[in-house]
Amino acid sequence: MKISRRNYLKTTAVAAASFALPCFSIGQSGRGANSKLNIGLVGGGGIAKTAFGDCRRENVIAIADVDQVAGSIGFNTFPDAQRYVDFRRMLDAHGDELDLVIVSTPDHTHFVATYAAMERGIAVHTQKPLTHNIWEARTLQAAADKFGVQTVMGNQGHNMEGMRLIREWYEAGLVGKVREVHAWTNRTSVNVKNEGTTPPPEPVPPTLDWELWQGPVPEAAYNKTFVPKGWRWWWQYGLGGLGDIGCHTLEIPTYAMQLGYPNLVYMAPEMDYRNEFDGKKSKAASATYVYEFPAQGSQPPVTIYWYEGGRLPRFPEEIEKSRVPLEGGCLMIGDKNILFSPGMRPSSPRLANDWMELRRQLPPKTLPRAVGGPVKEIIMAIKGEIPGCGSNFDYAAPLTETVILGTIAVRSGKNVEYLPDQMRFKDPSLDFYIREPVRSGWEYGEGLIRSGS
Repeated sequence: MKISRRNYLKTTAVAAASFALPCFSIGQSGRGANSKLNIGLVGGGGIAKTAFGDCRRENVIAIADVDQVAGSIGFNTFPDAQRYVDFRRMLDAHGDELDLVIVSTPDHTHFVATYAAMERGIAVHTQKPLTHNIWEARTLQAAADKFGVQTVMGNQGHNMEGMRLIREWYEAGLVGKVREVHAWTNRTSVNVKNEGTTPPPEPVPPTLDWELWQGPVPEAAYNKTFVPKGWRWWWQYGLGGLGDIGCHTLEIPTYAMQLGYPNLVYMAPEMDYRNEFDGKKSKAASATYVYEFPAQGSQPPVTIYWYEGGRLPRFPEEIEKSRVPLEGGCLMIGDKNILFSPGMRPSSPRLANDWMELRRQLPPKTLPRAVGGPVKEIIMAIKGEIPGCGSNFDYAAPLTETVILGTIAVRSGKNVEYLPDQMRFKDPSLDFYIREPVRSGWEYGEGLIRSGS
């Protein structure tokens, strides 16, 4: 009986995982545990470089990139890999060989590349934010169940030791009841300034397939402000500063307190904040977002304030005394203590009050630890060495939806009240943001879920 490499890997991984003994790669029976995976890269430059270290230990057999200049980084790193411009051609040619596809493209093409791999039974690692809109996030979550593949979003902070420590400290009662959280980034959603504008047409570089770069988005004229880096600041392609960093920093309180979906998201232009950044005034497109989460059990309602573009919270004296990283961070204000996580990811969290004493008697570690970054994690999951990834699509899709709700608030200028069970808004005029129009030929995932009800 003919059996594909990928099915062979699945079979041996399941067999290995079925034993009661701990799973280790060395000495594990079956090709799936000890052989190298075949990997395809969709996007060979930019953020894709963060995956190269783990990929070098496997077989990168194909790379697709619409930009031959940006993609040259991957092409040169893996010279034996087959080169493609269109990821669909890559999947058609190698679909039976590939065990993992890593999607490192702009936000607007995350969904199509990810879904196209999943429907072929291929595991996927997709950069954050998982998708560009809510419908796409929900569809990928459903697709993971339908196609039964391993999935992970590339929000590296989820795998850090600090993320587990913060939740353990919170659950042990060191912080107390938290009613407000302040998180910030120096990035900004200048998309607001760009909304409704169109830069002048420019000649398309001969090394770029502009038609393919646009993918599912309605066609527009090329301009160098889009490629290779400026796309994030245009709503049709990216989700601004919040989309860039929210899946890192906003995950800290939502994971620690298991917050679920917010009741209400809105902009707070008049709110009190520190208007400085590196000694200068904040950026013109700076903003403050407010997320309101309902009470859960003994935890009271929580309000999260998200500052970007140079706006900063008023830091408590205990924090002000230390060096506060202006580029990003998070404060969880509890009635017992303040949890401070400097930086966009939880690399070195601490408690503001009595830290020198508390650190000597921290609560026991109760949560499973990650095995490495998201790329290593999904490689191990495919091989059956671990059951799955922490930021799999069941987890990553709701987190991405929460981030997207903030972008809808700033784009619409309205109070955003989301009905997650129905995937629609209380204000029907906002349902437009559930899903953008898609160009003909780019309809993936149709019929898997239904928008609204």
